[in-house]
Amino acid sequence: MLKTEPAPGFDLVDDHREKELAAGEVRVEVGAVSVCGTDRETYEYGPAVRDLGLRLPVVTGHECAGTVVETAADVTTLRIGDRVAVETHVACGDCFQCRRDNAHNCLRMDLLGLTVDGAFAERVVLPASTCFRLPDELTLEAAALLEPAGSAMHAVQRSGLDLTGAHVLVSGAGPIGLAALQIARAKGATVLVVEPNPHRSAMAVALGGTTVAPGDGLTERVRELTGAAEGVDLVLECSGALPALEAGLEVTRREGTVVSVGLTNRPLTLNATRHLISRGLTLKGSFGRHIWDSWTELTGLVAAGSVDLSRLVSHRMELEDVETAIDLLTGDACKVVLYPQGVPDQLRATAETLSAR
Repeated sequence: MLKTEPAPGFDLVDDHREKELAAGEVRVEVGAVSVCGTDRETYEYGPAVRDLGLRLPVVTGHECAGTVVETAADVTTLRIGDRVAVETHVACGDCFQCRRDNAHNCLRMDLLGLTVDGAFAERVVLPASTCFRLPDELTLEAAALLEPAGSAMHAVQRSGLDLTGAHVLVSGAGPIGLAALQIARAKGATVLVVEPNPHRSAMAVALGGTTVAPGDGLTERVRELTGAAEGVDLVLECSGALPALEAGLEVTRREGTVVSVGLTNRPLTLNATRHLISRGLTLKGSFGRHIWDSWTELTGLVAAGSVDLSRLVSHRMELEDVETAIDLLTGDACKVVLYPQGVPDQLRATAETLSAR
């Protein structure tokens, strides 16, 4: 699935020439790839992906997992047949940030499906350094969701808080927010969720969250639910809506923490005295996944059954249905997973049931 023009649309081609392996690279047969808001922005040629450095032409798609089918001669960390998930922030390994264990924020970063060819394809060539070997307990479908769920894992890690007995508010019950809800509960927190969409709000309740209505009355309701603390210990803002981030600063208890995860291009007006000084709030941003701490901890939670990423899947489709998948993102869909090798027979009935909802 190629993005060739600076205009809306993708091109489905069946004669795209596969890249030869360079040193340090592997070829992966894509078993499952999920569709996200960045893919929709790429399809629409939106400003967010232009700001991220979209290079044309490019094979799109990035949230993927598959099986190694070829390795360069110098690759020793992976073997043919290994099942892997893929870190989509392709780091240089040598810049200031990479040498300080911040490869997720590499100064010369490539982005899978935006600046280098991605995974809306039957096979993809990747640096072996971006591949995370999977335990037997994870399906390729669940593994394809480690990338977006890993952003939630990283945000929880960035908070630096022990969540045992804590109150956490998740703002936005999209896929990352629903993953954050599960992770926080797995770590011992009581989780409040703010989500205006009734379908996604119901999903949050089904996963153990307590929904709180946005808008007027939010702060008072949170104070009622958190007792003497008069606010939550941690806000994970996953929606990218600026008013939600502003509200998050209001519902956090004194000396609490707010982690901003959802992307927004709008400026935040911050009262430094009220929010940061007199109330002692900590405001952090979180970008991508810490390599490989976020992956390792999240995979452990999924393998143990404490986090169920399959609960995020609303549709399963063939790769050629990508435009339909992108359209679904504007409705009540959660995670749409594409299968470049075809939807497996054991999942086909489930896929038809989900798609009929």
